[in-house]
Amino acid sequence: MKRGSKAGSSNEPFQDQGEDEEDEEAPLLSQDKPQKTGSTSWSASVRNGFGLGPYLQKLESNFGYELLVMLFVSQHLMKGFVNEFTNPCINFLYGAYRVAGPQMQVYRGVTHLPWAMKPMIGLLSDTMPIFGYNKAPYILLVAILGSAATACIGSVPQSQLTITSLVFCLFLIQLQLSTTDLLTEAKYAEKMQTKPKEGPALMSFVWFGLQCGGLVAMLMVGPIMSHFGPKLPFLVVLVPSSIIVVPLMKGYLQERRLTVEDIRATRAAIFQQREACALCILMMGSTLALTVVGTTMQNVKINAIASVVVAVIIISAFSILLRPEIAKVNAFFCLQTAVNFSVGGASFYFYTDTPEQYPEGPHFSKVFYTTVLGVTGSVFSLLGIYTYQRYASDWSFRHLLLISNLALCFLSITDVVFFLRLNVRFGIPDHAFILGSSVFATILSQWQWMPGVVILSQLCPPGLEATMYALLAGCHNLGGTIASSTGAFMLEVLEVQPSGANMESAQFKNLWVASAISSVLPAVVLLLLPWLIPDRKQTEKLLQEGDVSVTQGSIWRRITGQEG
Repeated sequence: MKRGSKAGSSNEPFQDQGEDEEDEEAPLLSQDKPQKTGSTSWSASVRNGFGLGPYLQKLESNFGYELLVMLFVSQHLMKGFVNEFTNPCINFLYGAYRVAGPQMQVYRGVTHLPWAMKPMIGLLSDTMPIFGYNKAPYILLVAILGSAATACIGSVPQSQLTITSLVFCLFLIQLQLSTTDLLTEAKYAEKMQTKPKEGPALMSFVWFGLQCGGLVAMLMVGPIMSHFGPKLPFLVVLVPSSIIVVPLMKGYLQERRLTVEDIRATRAAIFQQREACALCILMMGSTLALTVVGTTMQNVKINAIASVVVAVIIISAFSILLRPEIAKVNAFFCLQTAVNFSVGGASFYFYTDTPEQYPEGPHFSKVFYTTVLGVTGSVFSLLGIYTYQRYASDWSFRHLLLISNLALCFLSITDVVFFLRLNVRFGIPDHAFILGSSVFATILSQWQWMPGVVILSQLCPPGLEATMYALLAGCHNLGGTIASSTGAFMLEVLEVQPSGANMESAQFKNLWVASAISSVLPAVVLLLLPWLIPDRKQTEKLLQEGDVSVTQGSIWRRITGQEG
């Protein structure tokens, strides 16, 4: 269900703890056979937390408690709770300014560009340490900026906060989230390189906790926003968004202070990968260009053209400069994300317009739209993560991506049915229909998303975790911004431009067409699956030991004669 615009490294070596052959892959919940039946087995289950206790103990043994604490704060608390607590408020903030649906998508695309700036952030953290540290100072800096922006949105009245200032503040908040996310991602990418068979288990911990944080946020945000408006939630998250400073000061990133010689050696190693550095600079220039166009031009068509041009340049550059196995994976995920045209700006008004604004609409309240749908999504996302870990974590990348994507495309038919109001003709209540479709969509989305995170982590060579993870994830995130911009232009062409005005039923006439297009296009990209995604299991190591080159065998090196 399309409710909106969805969807780091230590310098100390990780000591291998060793592992038993029969215990190489721990499921999220224990499957130990009970020794006794009845109350005894039930008591044993309670004592070990229904399997979570042994699961967490094994994670701690393999990866260390410091990493788990950092992931709890940065992923579960910030990316899970803070992001999900404020994200539903953004559309309502734009709605208060009467921003049209297509332009709303442009603004949302701009504010999420910091997630595409990850490559330059990663390059800076790897090559420009502050006081000898690569990560903690950068996380601290963006925490200050993000907290100031959060306080501004929450406390400054709308009459004194222009729409441009609002977009800039939201941009800074996303900069804090993306930078913190990147530098902790690079940390667990490094750890996963040493324990590839435990990679799916660690990813399950990250995303299971992230969904739990989101679940708590969704339970709270609807009632708070309904009673106090969309600004107060930004004041509520001030403490959880800044608490990252505590584990940083305790040294849980396990950073060793680098000497001048260490810094020189690191820079020399990174600058040898000239192509990767060039891609970081190119990504930074592209995101800045889209930021300027999106905030100053305020022209949906021009913004869409700029986005398509950037997409062609970025995918071409990555495909030419990076080694084939990395370039192919990157092209697949970037293409699939970019063609999933967003209709979130228009669908927001479709769902939430009042009877005066859209008489035929579902008229969802703030509580239902944010809390009920959000909680349903979070709960079944947890089920999606569990079933992924339990049943699909050892599938091949191709097999899982094919099944999950095809299932999601088929399920998207329910969006078309809903936008045509056919469910009403069939006598199915709006609330029941949308809840039912959300259940299956959230489960399948996790099955689609998890293998992508695993494969990106596996393609980060040792020593370049932050830079390479940033390049690959940043390119994928840029695809999301491109989808928002191109989707906005599609909505404008189809004359779907609601803004919350009275009697705007005509604005939703072709919304089902836009939804059908955005549902079908990602399936077309699946035709490239055999050529772009390796036929390997998720538990297999994709790069060989000691293989640190990200450009070996690239088209550029072959053309320039650097390789035979």
